[in-house]
Amino acid sequence: MVKRFILQWHLSENCNLKCLHCYQENHKPICLKYNDLEKIYKQYKNLLKKLNMKGHINITGGEPLCNPFFFRILDLIKSDSDIMTFSILTNGTLITEEIAKKIKSYNPYYVQVSLEGSKKTNDLIRGKGTYKNISEGIKALKKQNIFTSISFTATKLNYKEFPKVVRLAKRLKVDNVWSDRFIPLGDSDKELMMNYEETRQYLEIMNKERNKLLKSNLNTVVSMRRALQFQPNNSFPYQCTAGDTLLTVMENADLVPCRRMPIVVGNLLKDDMYKLYKNNKVLKALRKNNIPDDCKKCEHSNLCKGGLKCLTYALYKDLNHKDVGCNL
Repeated sequence: MVKRFILQWHLSENCNLKCLHCYQENHKPICLKYNDLEKIYKQYKNLLKKLNMKGHINITGGEPLCNPFFFRILDLIKSDSDIMTFSILTNGTLITEEIAKKIKSYNPYYVQVSLEGSKKTNDLIRGKGTYKNISEGIKALKKQNIFTSISFTATKLNYKEFPKVVRLAKRLKVDNVWSDRFIPLGDSDKELMMNYEETRQYLEIMNKERNKLLKSNLNTVVSMRRALQFQPNNSFPYQCTAGDTLLTVMENADLVPCRRMPIVVGNLLKDDMYKLYKNNKVLKALRKNNIPDDCKKCEHSNLCKGGLKCLTYALYKDLNHKDVGCNL
């Protein structure tokens, strides 16, 4: 995929689940009118035109299939398929064969489904019966030959169960398995965050599973293109693009650099996306080559730039610190 400007678009936080690590705990969902959603979409198209770039939209939520305008938004994107692609980030529990067939007609770049470990652990985190429903959703997607990815959020509770997720992915012929670490949004969330040693073990577990798949004849791959994941296999470091070629729109039209870096830079019902991108101090700072002081002597600093910046922000409320999971 050529480099594109990515918009992660949370249509609303309506969801049919109540996950243990949900970023919207005790939150009353908002659902914008279709005209407001269309206004946001047009602003994104204008930004692409001004920057002379093509785009990619990650449609998500909450659960995007809970939004009444979900397929109308896909209609908009399909009408502009010459300048943008799209993906769907879903919990997978609402994807029937009929829904999968309809999604296929829009030609998604991929559909990402969330899974948190074994049946027992996943259902503890996402709710009773969800493991079975997620598995059925994945089967429906693969029946339509849709590129399907499993997303695994690593926490203190489940990071050792990554191999079990890979095992299911192989059985269901999932195309890609990727993972990132849980980001706390408050003090009560920090008990789910892995410590330094757990992070090291998690990276080694991922790399072991990746190497096993590379030696097999299967099409399933483990993607290690997130912060610090280059360390166990000495691959090319990942660099956070939040504020540069990634922006996120929240359910109330707030614009933030990334869902996991909830710094509100404006609201698209009254502000213009392109003007915010060009002029906002936070976004301009994120586009600078700002390497944390304690990373500047590291040989990877120009590419890694401090690792998982959203985790750094969550812990310190500023970005001038190296990733707490870094072992370099």
